[in-house]
Amino acid sequence: MSVTNPLIKNWQIVLWFVIAVFTAGGVFSEFTSLKAELTMVHERLDNKVMVINKLEDRIIAIEKQLEYERGLLEATIK
Repeated sequence: MSVTNPLIKNWQIVLWFVIAVFTAGGVFSEFTSLKAELTMVHERLDNKVMVINKLEDRIIAIEKQLEYERGLLEATIK
């Protein structure tokens, strides 16, 4: 009398399940990696935006000083 194991009889289903588990693990790992990379890119972008804002503020201050000096010079000449 031979007793057959259902796992041995349905080896294709077991193999498909093992492959699906490993594939899901790989996909999860890739998404986790992409999320970390995206977070890093956002932080770098935030830093660059802050630098640009500071530079714009400095440019505005310089332009104001130039206009003040130009007005002072014109008033002095007249």
